[in-house]
Amino acid sequence: MGTVLIHFLVGTLASLVVFLLFTWFSGVRRFSAPFGVVFIGIACGAMAHFLSPWATPVIVTIYAIGCAGEWLQERKARRSGADSSQG
Repeated sequence: MGTVLIHFLVGTLASLVVFLLFTWFSGVRRFSAPFGVVFIGIACGAMAHFLSPWATPVIVTIYAIGCAGEWLQERKARRSGADSSQG
């Protein structure tokens, strides 16, 4: 049970850091509480118990890659929007 709790907390906190980092990169100043962070924590706890403790860093890494991809798409859209409005 301790393993589940530790991986839940680590997964939740790590995904919260990733969320806040990419929110800051995007320039967002106001947002609602991210429920996905809790969902990732639950997934980390469950996977650490049933599969392997290495599932936690894998899950957080996949979440970070997804956030980075979304941020890059948003950045590309902002650039193309700025270019089309100037020309």
